[in-house]
Amino acid sequence: MKKIIFDLDNTILFLSNKWKEIYGEFNKKYSLNVAAEELFFTIGKIENNNSDEYISKEFFVNHINKHLSLNFDLNMGDILLDEYAKIPLLRVEEIKDLLEYLSSKYVIIAYTNWFTDNQIKRLKLNGLDKYFKKVYGWDVLPVKPSKKGLEEIIKNDNPRDYISIGDNLNGDIVFPDSIGMDTIFYNYKNIPQNKYKEVKDIIDLKNIL
Repeated sequence: MKKIIFDLDNTILFLSNKWKEIYGEFNKKYSLNVAAEELFFTIGKIENNNSDEYISKEFFVNHINKHLSLNFDLNMGDILLDEYAKIPLLRVEEIKDLLEYLSSKYVIIAYTNWFTDNQIKRLKLNGLDKYFKKVYGWDVLPVKPSKKGLEEIIKNDNPRDYISIGDNLNGDIVFPDSIGMDTIFYNYKNIPQNKYKEVKDIIDLKNIL
């Protein structure tokens, strides 16, 4: 059976704006002098700045402290990760329907820009975990999008047995295509390109897979 590697974030897991409230409450609880948006987007910079690294929780906490001049500790980091996992998702029923369909034809693997356990928790909270054979996060694979990470997922398999699906053209599509994987670009940002197969809405995967 052919395998799908999903970039989990933004393709399957659509965050509601509840994250602003959750981050705001976290900041207030710990008297952090930082806006919710600044904390959220600083965390996102880890991926861009460390694309071939394994990110530990210690690294995560130190990164936040360094860039925001805060005094995080590991316990606070765990609490923030736990709260992040609870942020409500959008389009859950549509995504369940899509995954139900895809899992009948493919083995589904997730490759995420977050810590593995927290993303598995998020999937469980939304009844989506059962569709995934394996979930890889940046604590067990180099940060996504990463050539090293994809190479570790497929290991000695034939790349032609895989389909890479994601919203990052360079990370999710260009390298997988170069080694022989099929690719589908989730082009919700309407990025001009005419080389790769794409969908504008992730639900449309049902029409081409």
